[in-house]
Amino acid sequence: MATTTVENGVQNWKCCGISLAKQTAQRRIVGGDDAGFGSFPWQAYIRIGSSRCGGSLISRRHVVTAGHCVARATPRQVHVTLGDYVINSAVEPLPAYTFGVRSINVHPYFKFTPQADRFDVAVLTLERTVHFMPHIAPICLPEKNEDFLGKFGWAAGWGALNPGSRLRPKTLQAVDVPVLDNRVCERWHRSNGINVVIYPEMLCAGYRGGGKDSCQGDSGGPLMHEKSGRWFLIGIVSAGYSCATRGQPGIYHRVANTVDWISHIVQTAP
Repeated sequence: MATTTVENGVQNWKCCGISLAKQTAQRRIVGGDDAGFGSFPWQAYIRIGSSRCGGSLISRRHVVTAGHCVARATPRQVHVTLGDYVINSAVEPLPAYTFGVRSINVHPYFKFTPQADRFDVAVLTLERTVHFMPHIAPICLPEKNEDFLGKFGWAAGWGALNPGSRLRPKTLQAVDVPVLDNRVCERWHRSNGINVVIYPEMLCAGYRGGGKDSCQGDSGGPLMHEKSGRWFLIGIVSAGYSCATRGQPGIYHRVANTVDWISHIVQTAP
């Protein structure tokens, strides 16, 4: 029996996107709440030297994160923890597992920029196979060019609870944010004196009034959308001018724009 399906060049596990947690996330990060153990079993905690990022498990060997998190790293500097909920603690009902990284594939068009990085996506190939468990499971990838305008996404991570804060929550946080039109996102930023181009491979999510957002330390983590009982990875936390500030919604990499490349790496990077 096939455990994966390939449709329109996008490879997904049959069990993808299923959250076994009874409780679902409430709100989060800036303006968020604890996510609930096992709510997002694909959430990865990535250490790159002394830096921290988020990521998402998409197969038994692959984790997706932001390009800017790992573009300057070697595989031996990167460690990926799956199944964690409260960082550096053993209070959870099931243990976390840490993996080394065999290879780092950063998108060929990735580019650091003073504004938001271009094609800010990378795929990590883990050194060993992941065994799926109730609290460790892959998220589904969206269809190529699928549009989520106006839909609600959930961002999750262990990033700062306040802009500029050095304090980081130990417990995974989650927040709901609506997906915005790219031009609207540019207009809102302009009204705050920020000229940023939101390219087609980017996606904005957030509120005009601010209050809920991803923040420093959430980079690389998922923006997720639930559809027909399954969760899909629609964005990767990429950039933002401050956090949860009025008129400055979070900027994410748009996964539907590069999902064919992501699937190609999954199929060719053993």
